[in-house]
Amino acid sequence: MNTTTTPPTANRRARRRLMAVGAVAAGLSVVAGGAGTAMAVAPTSSLSRAVAGALHGAGVDWSSMPAGYTQAQYEAFWGAGYTAVDVDTLSALWKTDATETKAHAGQLILDGSALPIAPSVAEVPAPGSTVEFTKAQQDAFWGAGYTDEDVTKLSALWNSDTTETKAHAGQMILDGQKLPVAPSGTPTTGAAS
Repeated sequence: MNTTTTPPTANRRARRRLMAVGAVAAGLSVVAGGAGTAMAVAPTSSLSRAVAGALHGAGVDWSSMPAGYTQAQYEAFWGAGYTAVDVDTLSALWKTDATETKAHAGQLILDGSALPIAPSVAEVPAPGSTVEFTKAQQDAFWGAGYTDEDVTKLSALWNSDTTETKAHAGQMILDGQKLPVAPSGTPTTGAAS
């Protein structure tokens, strides 16, 4: 054996160590990427808050919100009942992109200022009122690919029960309006649940 070469056992150990480090790094990348995706999709979800808290606790300065758009602005804007249609309307009026529009509108709401348009969700029935979820609304809602998970997200956003949420969302679809939550299922024709 040549004295300038490394023994085969040491080479194997080094390769195994390198492979183990690579596997751990790849696993962490998948977990972090998945958490980041979850935070981007639903920045106010319990998962997003837990991930952000854990990252903050580990000393990582991480925000699930885009730069210039705070959690408080997000909650103020969507909590006031504004929809994606309202974002489009305000963006055209202010000549801003969607994120800047939501940040500005949310800040105006936090500051107690009025926005130039009323929320288009104003038609959501008051909690406790009786709502009829018509066949047409059902077909539109389920047919667009919305799922029970989407109902939960919309109900939380609109502060309404599931029947009210599905009826309102189905009517918005029938009226050609865009909902603030994209369907997570596959669109079909005439699907019902």
